Amino acid sequence: MRTREESLNNFIKLVDELISSKYLFANSKIFDVITAINSSKLLSDVFSYFADGYDFQSALIESFYDKGDEKCFTLPVKNTDVLAFVYSLLREINYKNLQLTDLLDYFDGGKNYEVAYKNFAKTVLLPFKSYAYQIGIQMINSTQSKEEALLTQKLVEEEPLEINTVKEIENAVEVVSNFENNIKTILRLLDLDRLAVKESRLSGADTQELIYVLDRFEEKLKEKDKEKISLIYLAYLYAVRPFKKLKTNVKRITELLIEEKII
Repeated sequence: MRTREESLNNFIKLVDELISSKYLFANSKIFDVITAINSSKLLSDVFSYFADGYDFQSALIESFYDKGDEKCFTLPVKNTDVLAFVYSLLREINYKNLQLTDLLDYFDGGKNYEVAYKNFAKTVLLPFKSYAYQIGIQMINSTQSKEEALLTQKLVEEEPLEINTVKEIENAVEVVSNFENNIKTILRLLDLDRLAVKESRLSGADTQELIYVLDRFEEKLKEKDKEKISLIYLAYLYAVRPFKKLKTNVKRITELLIEEKII
């Protein structure tokens, strides 16, 4: 059985092969990527979390559209939507519900599928790879000690790509005082979580994992880096699942982060 690090490394390698593939071999490479996801608990948990409840059909209509005689494609804006959308897209191609050739018509290949596929790889697969890598590393590190986390960074050699995709447009004016107050509220809720976890009767492993994630969550909130907060929030959702009594706090934290457009 592969370790989490090996599963992520293998997944990245297979996505790289899909990106560099010739159009004619792409379907078999997509099969390999979907198989790697399905055979890894880490990857299947991550992608199931994003894809469950995601309105893929609506996203498909919004992303692939006609503008006069021109066929156009627009990738979803939010990183989490990119993960859900591209995973669902690859899965539907793999299960023969969508034909890759039909989609490539939207990638300006001038009827040349090899050119269109290269555009597809650059526009769709590269951002998917980058965001999946970042989330995978975050999920691995959230359950490790600091020493193990440093070792993981060495084991998974692939670096996140620098992707020039469209970022979600933030409000030009941010009400700083409101942001500060929401951060303080979340920190208080995390303190309550910490107390509840320490008093729970759940297994030591579950307790240690969540305490570690809560500590990292607190660090990122104090740094006020919205992207890092968004990533650790996903680890928090994953780690908090065994603790049903924390549901109310989780809901409130989620609402506050949505209000700040962090998730």
